[in-house]
Amino acid sequence: MLDLLARCISGSVDWAQRRRHSRRLRDYPGVAASATVGLGSKLIGPRENFRIGEHSYLNQAHLSCGPGSRVVIGRGCAIGYNVSIKALTHDPAKPTTNADGPLRHVERDIVIGDDCWIGDNVFIRDGVVLGDRIIVGANSVVTRSFAGNQVIAGIPARVIRER
Repeated sequence: MLDLLARCISGSVDWAQRRRHSRRLRDYPGVAASATVGLGSKLIGPRENFRIGEHSYLNQAHLSCGPGSRVVIGRGCAIGYNVSIKALTHDPAKPTTNADGPLRHVERDIVIGDDCWIGDNVFIRDGVVLGDRIIVGANSVVTRSFAGNQVIAGIPARVIRER
């Protein structure tokens, strides 16, 4: 917070860029007005397939989904820097376009409950459901679903303790 205040005083914050970015997010019907999506964040996929709850924020996160999948983030969530949440991925049976035809995708929804904290550099793969009040440690790879009120971390992520 003090860093932001110092940048504001020194004039290094580009407020016009921040306003343009927040205007673009108004085009996403599922993003709550009180949600904050940081500069540098990318939401790739159909706009109507993203849901971000009230008072949640993303710091330079990368979210992707396709026409057959959704990314749902609950209320009051904190998503760290360089987090990848991918509801759309390449089909291992046909991951590239070649002489045999175009690549194929696999799509499965990702749902993150309310009051979750996702640390920096986390990867969350397609089909994962995280319950309410989950904490995901920095640099983790989440390959499966977890019930609520847990702290998870690691590669692949596992339960560290109950919350």
